[in-house]
Amino acid sequence: MPCPTRLGVAMTALVATSLASGEAHAQTGADPLATGIFARAGFVLSSFDPGAMNFRPQRGPRGSAPPPGLTGKQLGFGEMALAGFTAGIGFDARWFYVRVGADLYEFPTIRGELAPAFRARFTTLAWVSAGPRLRVGPVVLNAGVRFGAMFMNVTEVGPTREGREFSAVDGVFALDVGAQWRPTRWLQLDASVGQDFVTSLGATTFSVGASFGWSRGPTLTRR
Repeated sequence: MPCPTRLGVAMTALVATSLASGEAHAQTGADPLATGIFARAGFVLSSFDPGAMNFRPQRGPRGSAPPPGLTGKQLGFGEMALAGFTAGIGFDARWFYVRVGADLYEFPTIRGELAPAFRARFTTLAWVSAGPRLRVGPVVLNAGVRFGAMFMNVTEVGPTREGREFSAVDGVFALDVGAQWRPTRWLQLDASVGQDFVTSLGATTFSVGASFGWSRGPTLTRR
C-alpha cells in the first residue's frame, strides 16, 4: 500500500492542478461591457444614390470660366454599390457607445448617355454614431443613430488632364445596429449595418472591423 504521506502529497498536487486549470479556463474572456477606448479599422460596403447630389463647379480647363453646377444624374451617376476602407475611434461606456470615423470608397469611372465620363478623385463618408449597448451572453448589441456627411470630388476623364471638376456634400442620418465581441481586453471584433431613411442619398452601409485599444479589467470569471 502506498505511504499515507505520499498519498496526501499526490492528492494535494492533483487538487492544486485542477484548481489552477479551472482558473486558467475561467479567465479566457474580457468583460464585454467594461469601459474602453479603441482604434478601429475594417472594410465597408455601401449602397447609395450620388445621382441625388448637387455638384458645384471647382474649376474648368485653364483659361476658361468655371462650368455651371450639375446634378449627379447629369453627370451620369445613379444608384450604386461601393466598397472601401473604414477607420475611426470608439468609446464604450457600460451602457452606451460613441464612434467617430470615416469611410473611404473606390469610385469607378462613370459615363452617362449625354455627359462625358467622370471619375471621383475622392468619395468619403465622415460620421458620428452613438447609442445604447446591451449584453447578450458574450456578445454586445449596439443600436443607435449615425449622422454625418458624404463628400465627393469628381473630374472629367478625357484626353487632357485639365477637365472640368465638381464637388458635392450631402448629409446622412441613419439608424445603426451592430454586434461586437471582445475576446481580450485589447481586441474587439464587430459588424454593423446602417440605413439612411431621411436624406436623398438613401445610404445602406455594412461594415466589419477589428478594434485595438484598452478596456477596464478585471477579466470575467466563469465557473
